[in-house]
Amino acid sequence: MNINARQRVAIAAILIAAAAHYSHAEAKDAEQLPVERYALYIASNNGGAGRETLRYAETDARTLSRTMAEIGGIKPENSIILASPTTRDINDAFADFVSLVRKGAGKSRRTEFLFYYSGHSDEKSFILGNERYSYADLKNAIDRIPSDVHVVMLDSCYSGNFVRTKGGSRRKPFLMDDSTIVQGHAYLSSSSGFESSQESDRIQASYFTHALVTGLRGAADTSGDSKVSLNELYHYAFNETLSQTELSSSGPQHPSYDITLVGSGDLVLTDISAAESVLHIGSEYEGKYFIRDTNGTLVSELNKIRGTEIALALPAGSYIITVVSGTSTMQGTVTLSKGERLSLAGDTLLPIAKNYGRARGDATETMTEESAATKKSYSPFSFAFVPGINIPGKSNNAHIALGTVWSLHDNIKGVQFNLFGGTITEGLVGAQVSGLININSGYMKGVQAAGIFNSASGDAQITGVQVAGIMNTSSVYITGAQVSGYINVAKDGFYGAQCSSLFNIATGESKGVQVSGIINVADEISGIQVGLINVAKKNSGLSIGFLNFIVDGIMSPAIYVNSNGTLYVQYQGGTNRFFTTFLAGTDMGDHPDFVELGFGIGTRFVILPKLSCDVEILTKTVFSLNAENKETWLEVGSFRMSSDDLDATNIPSLRTTVQYSFYKHLSVFAAVEAEFMMNDDNESAFTDYGRHTMSIEISEDEMTMYPTFSLGLKF
Repeated sequence: MNINARQRVAIAAILIAAAAHYSHAEAKDAEQLPVERYALYIASNNGGAGRETLRYAETDARTLSRTMAEIGGIKPENSIILASPTTRDINDAFADFVSLVRKGAGKSRRTEFLFYYSGHSDEKSFILGNERYSYADLKNAIDRIPSDVHVVMLDSCYSGNFVRTKGGSRRKPFLMDDSTIVQGHAYLSSSSGFESSQESDRIQASYFTHALVTGLRGAADTSGDSKVSLNELYHYAFNETLSQTELSSSGPQHPSYDITLVGSGDLVLTDISAAESVLHIGSEYEGKYFIRDTNGTLVSELNKIRGTEIALALPAGSYIITVVSGTSTMQGTVTLSKGERLSLAGDTLLPIAKNYGRARGDATETMTEESAATKKSYSPFSFAFVPGINIPGKSNNAHIALGTVWSLHDNIKGVQFNLFGGTITEGLVGAQVSGLININSGYMKGVQAAGIFNSASGDAQITGVQVAGIMNTSSVYITGAQVSGYINVAKDGFYGAQCSSLFNIATGESKGVQVSGIINVADEISGIQVGLINVAKKNSGLSIGFLNFIVDGIMSPAIYVNSNGTLYVQYQGGTNRFFTTFLAGTDMGDHPDFVELGFGIGTRFVILPKLSCDVEILTKTVFSLNAENKETWLEVGSFRMSSDDLDATNIPSLRTTVQYSFYKHLSVFAAVEAEFMMNDDNESAFTDYGRHTMSIEISEDEMTMYPTFSLGLKF
């Protein structure tokens, strides 16, 4: 069949049109597929020996994770948070993401992987306690993730070196919107390669991550499209971090970036319209906005310029909003319901009196207590019968204040003495003494002393000593000591010491010593706990007590049998550096002839992540049952004995145990133990009943060693 030129042109046109239609349909189908996002968040407060323990690295990771889950499109099943991980934990997590991304290939039009780290680092690596994870290893691990886009956020000292390790350069970003094909990477770091990254007690976060979260929630949306792009976020985080740190004692902090993405438009990170609820601040408002939840936690801090609008994505709930401008300070409360977009009304905020700030050395404050005091008028002496009635006259700033019922002095620099009562708000440099009660709602330097009760709460840090006959309680971080006859409570942690005859309780992160007659309780403590019972979620130091319950340490019940045919149950609790052991055992024969109780102390050496070795010193008391008592016990079914029925003998021993952990609370172990018999001292434990098959004479007629071997399970 002959085809002329006109027919050939017609056929070609039909084929081109069909191909174009198929390509358009395929592109349209691809656009309808979702963007699948994955995220790995890593945080470590522990920087190892010689470095200060951070307070907010792990909190920062969780805060960013919640934000990206709420408005960043990251599903819970696609997200992992590692707190205080080992290098092996990190490598295992990367391997899991490689499998996860590959498994989801073809089910989305684009895959994006977000990596975040908060903690200590140096010029070459992350510092994870006593381990290091190099930037080179991180780069290789991220490159193995088969996603189209890699977004890396690093909040640590010298993190700008990761950009240099990559070999890229700082360039003008060329980003993509959410509807196009995007490939490449974006690296954001909290500081340059020569700077420290900083965190603050005031905002209870690091400056960089706090800026990231606030920006992602809407403060960075300069275009007003209710979306925050990567480009908008970086510029917001850079300016906010620099402005917060340029006058700090550690020096200014300059976030850096390396972005190499192909396409056009901006890569959208969060969508404000997808939020559970939104707070809208209109263009007519200006000032510095502080937004806190009902627990007092700072959720967002932003500078609002007149003429701009801000839509802030927030979870449903109630919030306290404080606005500071050049002429006034306003405050009010708003409640957001699910699905609500609430516009901040002018009558919501009411004027309040300004408080004077205190310089922390890591943040810029308007005025310290000391400088504020110089601007206040002080009376050398004030006597108060009841609140608001003072002699001489009305004075709220006296160097020395006395009160028979109560006394209120918000910024005294000397001594307040009360036979009953006493309140100082945002002040006190000297000492507060009370026959019954002390209450300090803010800043304090010096000593609180009370016959019964101390209380200190507010946003300022306490430096000094709290001393009470019965109880101390503080709602802020303490630098110094709490000393009481019965109970100490530090709700936001402490740096120093807690000493009481009964109970010590510290929530948050603490560093120092807890000493009590009965119980010490801490969330996370780097230091020493000394008491009958010690409880902590995490202790990176020592727990010295009879019973130790350390969730992130050693907390292991066990069952085992030894080569002499004795069945034991035991409990070990403490940290790797120091733990205690309680055990109980008896003969497994038909007619048990002894009961054995023991106590010991030990230390653990980690050989491999799942393999460890314990070395212990034990002392065991053996209660030998006489024949008459055994018959009565077996016949009646109850254990009744008098002091005449028992022959109690102590046995000292040394034990070495090697255990392999399948899971955190399932290990198999083998032990070798050396029990020592001293002639004319504890011979009866070795000679009155048959329980030892091997012996080694150490000193003739003085000491003999009896080795035993054990196998068992720890839970």
